[in-house]
Amino acid sequence: MKLFTKEFKKIVVDDYPFLCVIDQRSENERISFKIYPSSTKTSYFLNFFSWKKNQLATNLCQPMICAKLIHYAISSGWDYKSERAVLKLQDGDILVERLSLDELIR
Repeated sequence: MKLFTKEFKKIVVDDYPFLCVIDQRSENERISFKIYPSSTKTSYFLNFFSWKKNQLATNLCQPMICAKLIHYAISSGWDYKSERAVLKLQDGDILVERLSLDELIR
């Protein structure tokens, strides 16, 4: 994992392509994790994680973690196939425990 960068990960979940943008630049207070469906750039799922939680518990750049977060967004009502469908979560740290993201990289 490269720290203090903005990373782009292409991933296919349920036969549908997505783009994950993980912004870990040091000037940011938190790490932003944004998912775009391939069909539109106006729809997205945005999540913020603390630096401490990401460095100690999980690695957001792992494909398994990206897929798990995509599944979570869809199950939470994000209609990724619609234009301007936006779902935001300010405290993504709660998802680390809820989705067992810390277990995926061990």
